[in-house]
Formats: sequence, C-alpha cells, structure tokens
Amino acid sequence: MAEVKMRRYELIYLIQPEADEEGRERVATRLQSVFEEFKVQLVTQEEWGKRKLAYEINKYTKAYYMYVEFVSLPNAITEMERVLRLLDDCIRYQTIRLEDGFNRIGFISASGKIPAASACATCALPISRPSAVT
Repeated sequence: MAEVKMRRYELIYLIQPEADEEGRERVATRLQSVFEEFKVQLVTQEEWGKRKLAYEINKYTKAYYMYVEFVSLPNAITEMERVLRLLDDCIRYQTIRLEDGFNRIGFISASGKIPAASACATCALPISRPSAVT
C-alpha cells in the first residue's frame, strides 16, 4: 500500500460582495471546522478585502478575496471543496497543490498555536546568491 503524504496547498475563495461580516465569518468558521476535523495545519490565512473581479461571476463584479495556505492529506481537499460548493456566500474557489512533499515543521495548527518545532523547512534552506562576474 502506498504511503499518503502530507501536501502543501493554497486555497483562494471568493465571497459575494453583499455578504456582511457575519456571512464572511460563517464561511471561515465552516472551513475551520473542516480543518479541525481533518487535522489540517494552517501556514497562513489572509483576507485580501473587496476587489473588482476580472470578469462577471453570477452577476457580481466585485467579491471578497480570502487566501489560505495549509498542509493536509489529500482526502481533506474533497471535503473542503464540497463544503465551499454548498455555501451560498462562496461564489468561486480554487485549490492548488504547491509542492510534492512536506517536512512536518514550520506551520501553525488549525487552533492557531505554533508547535514546538517552529523552523520552516523551506525557509531554512540557504539562499544562493549569484557570484560577482568579473
């Protein structure tokens, strides 16, 4: 049986512009419950605010942009996307896998706490600088 790896993903989802703070919080809370159920570790979570859409979606020209970067097993993605499909306030979403594998350090748990091993594997790599050309 093949070993299932933790993978790093990013999710961008759009919330309809008429949604008030409570509506946006409802979507975030529902996603948080899925994250806790599947033991997803959050790397970063940002609210990009209300922006103009590149094209009209469901007769909306603006939407609230939300960004989440996280680490999880692949089975969590199907449940997360199912939940976003069912929420009326979410008008569009896209999940992208960022890298093939993940070293289990450098993340924030779904509860928002930083675990003991707080060194980021991708940040710990030395930065190669181009040598001076003479």
